[in-house]
Amino acid sequence: MTMKYGNEGMDCKKLMLCFLQKLWIVVLAAVIGAMLGGGIYLLCQVVLNSNREYRAESKVYLDFAPDESGEIYQEYNGYTWNDLMSTQLILDTTMSYLPDSYTEEEVIAATKAEILSDLRLLTITITTSDADRTAEILKATDLSLVDMGDREKEFLDIEVIKETEPKLVAVDERLGQAVLLGFLIALTVTILGMLLLYVFNDRIYVPGDMKSATQVPFVGYVFAPQKEKNSRGGKRTQEFLESMEKDLEQNKAHLVQTVGQVEVFDLENELPITEQTRARLQQAGGILLVIPYAKITRASLTYRMEQLELLQGTISGIMIKDADARFLKWYYNHL
Repeated sequence: MTMKYGNEGMDCKKLMLCFLQKLWIVVLAAVIGAMLGGGIYLLCQVVLNSNREYRAESKVYLDFAPDESGEIYQEYNGYTWNDLMSTQLILDTTMSYLPDSYTEEEVIAATKAEILSDLRLLTITITTSDADRTAEILKATDLSLVDMGDREKEFLDIEVIKETEPKLVAVDERLGQAVLLGFLIALTVTILGMLLLYVFNDRIYVPGDMKSATQVPFVGYVFAPQKEKNSRGGKRTQEFLESMEKDLEQNKAHLVQTVGQVEVFDLENELPITEQTRARLQQAGGILLVIPYAKITRASLTYRMEQLELLQGTISGIMIKDADARFLKWYYNHL
């Protein structure tokens, strides 16, 4: 059997409507992705001991020596302090207050120094994976700064005015990034996956889906039962149903006038074909083939039609049953 629809154009209208019907899947997947992203981050950074972080902070008051030129203030600005912490001016003294188990690289990586507003108030933040090491590095750093105030001529005094205990860093700005990343990954994968599924889905929804499989005329739709609605949208749907049912009856009447006796063959319910059904189809002037909405593929339809032709039956029309009225109303009237 030759597959005639390999190079067929895409029905973008149908594709979009099918996608919109399942939009809730995209939203749900994105929410789940966001939750997984945040959950994985918390698991790695908080629950697992090896990835926990502990943070402690101190506030250090800098009492500068009188300086009319203002050069000292300019020298010791926020950017300079963060660099100074890793120089011999401060680091050597800090290391002298720590046991030999500490390395300079560890201390430098753990230390952050910044001037937040007042040039005389220095904030020291120490972050490590162990609470005791965080506390010891902070204490050694503060002692080193106090010694610097006694030693360097640019200062009258350096005093530690506040020192906090190490606390577990449970959530920081990276949690929001992890949530956003999980959201975007799930959203992208779900949309691409659904689009691929719909692109390769060759089930029959509308008459255009059958053009590559057969040139047999389309007679009309039989719709699935509709729930009663009093809204404006419900009235429009009812008007659409009545219009389509009228077209169906007119087409069936025309088919009878053209071929004579018409036998209805339901492809979903009348397989396998019995001898009684075979005789009925062979005696008919034409067969009205009924296929289920969105359940049968074009390849399957082609195969079944060829089987009916082998029975010497003439297929004169095709009808789609259990159609989705809401989908078709938008497909024909609103896009």
